[in-house]
Amino acid sequence: MTYSIIGLKEGLLGVGVVSGSIAVGNRVPWARPGVGGVITQAYTNPALGPMILSFLEEGYSARRALSMAISLDHGRVYRQVAVMSYSGEKAVFTGESVPKPRKGLVGKNCICIGNLLASEGVVGEMFKGFEEAEEKVLPHAILNALRRGHRAGGDSRGDKSGALIVVDDKSVILSVKIDYSEEPVNELHRKVESLYSPP
Repeated sequence: MTYSIIGLKEGLLGVGVVSGSIAVGNRVPWARPGVGGVITQAYTNPALGPMILSFLEEGYSARRALSMAISLDHGRVYRQVAVMSYSGEKAVFTGESVPKPRKGLVGKNCICIGNLLASEGVVGEMFKGFEEAEEKVLPHAILNALRRGHRAGGDSRGDKSGALIVVDDKSVILSVKIDYSEEPVNELHRKVESLYSPP
């Protein structure tokens, strides 16, 4: 259904996502300046994003915020959720009924997750794409990860939409949504290039 990444680099936190569903940016990626980022996907419950961010803002750890939110969701077996606080704490949940192939990887500065993929290798390629983009600013490192995931097969249904949100400690730096495209990763890249200038 969807493959996504949360990354943290040089004071910026970003959430990137690509999916075989349309308008994925309206329900899967969430970010709040100075607080953190959330991905809520598979059979998505969009309420989890704002809820987890509010728990983080109240001072709960990423693990505790995710646990509290998931405990309130009666459909949690269908959810795949990743959380990263602005301080770099991380947590991931994958319900037992999330469509396969599915996978999640947690690194020092990123979380990559996906489900209903062409293969589990999609997530591994995303992870490599982010980790290897050391010289790139955060938006481009996330785009590099998504591009690698796409080249590895992406969503098993074909990629149709995407989104990228980037925040710093005070504001939203970048918010791009591609609601429908035959090439959502390329469209994201083009929009980011036109909208974002590194400081």
